[in-house]
Amino acid sequence: MVRPEKIFDNDDELYDDFEDWEGDSYYLEKKDYSGLLKYRKQYAERRPNDLYAQIRLGEAYNLVGYYQTAINFLTKFHRRYPNIPDFQHLILDALFATNRTENDFTWTRKPTIIRLTSAVLDWCYNYLQPKRKPRSIADLYVEFIPKGYLCFSEKDLFNALRKASRFVVEGRDDDWLFATVKVARGKR
Repeated sequence: MVRPEKIFDNDDELYDDFEDWEGDSYYLEKKDYSGLLKYRKQYAERRPNDLYAQIRLGEAYNLVGYYQTAINFLTKFHRRYPNIPDFQHLILDALFATNRTENDFTWTRKPTIIRLTSAVLDWCYNYLQPKRKPRSIADLYVEFIPKGYLCFSEKDLFNALRKASRFVVEGRDDDWLFATVKVARGKR
């Protein structure tokens, strides 16, 4: 793979044969988040109107642990584009990483935050109830992604469903990614 530093031609554009995801991949595979930040910063500076490049730069600030920098950087985009959830979610990542809450930020449009509550389990029950075949934990989790910022992981969902008697979860703790779940008939 080509080193990402070599991709910029005359400080203007990327070489035609190099796709921007390749630079990300190079640094992510090496877990070189400082290199990723430098790469994404250069990329975003060259494309100030590319919102995806700005989102990726905000993510890089979070990966490096520059949470307040991420919040400061992303705030202006959140103010201009309050309906783009990526900006909200990255701000939330930074807030939560610094032991703050969603109430510690002045939102232009407050994000929807989904915590693992009985309402989530009720939704899972209602979703699974008419289904005959079990569904994977990943299938359930993916259903929540468009609904808002998820404050739980797939593994957290697996554990919660396993503890609730109205579900039948098949799969081992060490293999939860491939676990399936269905409604325990006769339980509500």
